[in-house]
Amino acid sequence: MAALPIRTLHVLAMAVLVGGTTLLWYSYRSGAIASLAPARQFEWLFWAGVGVLVFTGVGNLGTLGPPGPGTDWGRTLLVKLTVVVGLVVGSVVRTLLLVQASDREATSGDLSPALRRTLSRAYGATAALLLSIVVLAEVLAHG
Repeated sequence: MAALPIRTLHVLAMAVLVGGTTLLWYSYRSGAIASLAPARQFEWLFWAGVGVLVFTGVGNLGTLGPPGPGTDWGRTLLVKLTVVVGLVVGSVVRTLLLVQASDREATSGDLSPALRRTLSRAYGATAALLLSIVVLAEVLAHG
């Protein structure tokens, strides 16, 4: 019975992350955002969401039992976990880029087109990785 709330929280956290990163990608790409403030605020939500996903993902895996690495399901899970590690590493780089850009923005006061392009690409890559994780989760859930 406890598995349903954990799965629901897992899905909701992923929905927030996909939606937020996609919105930031599009907003920086289209020029609708001219500052770093929305990205700085979202980064806190992003990392909290990643924490929720990790804990609920472990909880979901605990209810299913350990997979056999020699099975198709086990191999798919391994691919998904590899993509998750790539997401975390890439997101650390993105967050550090944002921190460095925030220091520069504090002195100059505006967002350069090059930085806007870089942020658009970073959030676009994050959204793409999140969506690939969703696809792998679908494969795991429904074979």
